[in-house]
Amino acid sequence: MENTKKIVLITGGTRGIGRHTCLKMAERGYQVLLTYKSNREMAEELVQEIEAQGYSSPLIYQCDMTEPEQVNSLIKFIKKEVGIIDVLINNAGVLGNSKPFLLTPDQEWWFTLNTNIACVVNTCRAVLPMMIARKKGVIVNLTSLSGQKGNPGQSAYSASKAAIVSFSKALHKEMGPLGIKINCVSPGLIETDMTKDINPAYFQTRLANSPLKRMGKPEEVANLIAYMADEAPSYLIGQEITIDGGIGV
Repeated sequence: MENTKKIVLITGGTRGIGRHTCLKMAERGYQVLLTYKSNREMAEELVQEIEAQGYSSPLIYQCDMTEPEQVNSLIKFIKKEVGIIDVLINNAGVLGNSKPFLLTPDQEWWFTLNTNIACVVNTCRAVLPMMIARKKGVIVNLTSLSGQKGNPGQSAYSASKAAIVSFSKALHKEMGPLGIKINCVSPGLIETDMTKDINPAYFQTRLANSPLKRMGKPEEVANLIAYMADEAPSYLIGQEITIDGGIGV
């Protein structure tokens, strides 16, 4: 039977913001497809949680999003066996080791930069042809307040997220006339595994600057992502939308 639900592919969907985005998109009636790199157990636990809430069972795929061949093979498989991807949410990425720039070995620095950019570029290159063919589609790329402000000890991560914004805006100018909406969502300090490694002094300074005096919750970011993916007005395109509790103001 042909799948009549809209299909969303969420990369790195097993934890943190990605996990809550899977839950939110399932709640909105999407057929959720999610990728993971190595932790299948966590992916299967998420499947069970979504099923327990009465939503359609998500489909899980192991894929290293930095490897173009793996990404291309996955997208071809999805197109043949599941259907056309309506929404792509690029969430997969790494924080990298939090060290001052001059104490970060070249290999570690470039690994973080290359990983985060490749995860976005590879999926966009593989998914866009099917969106172009239908003259519609939505892409939401996850960036970060770090890409706007820069975080000490995270020069590679900050640079990678800034690069994703510029890439997304350039791609929007190419794809917008073809009916494809591309936006970025830029979270600030969010309660996830990633934020545990942030420089404590910088963390406290940033938190003190927040009118709310607290970190954001991953479900708050997921709500924004789901809105951008599912119901944002067609005039809202080519933007980086920040959700940071006022920390970056």
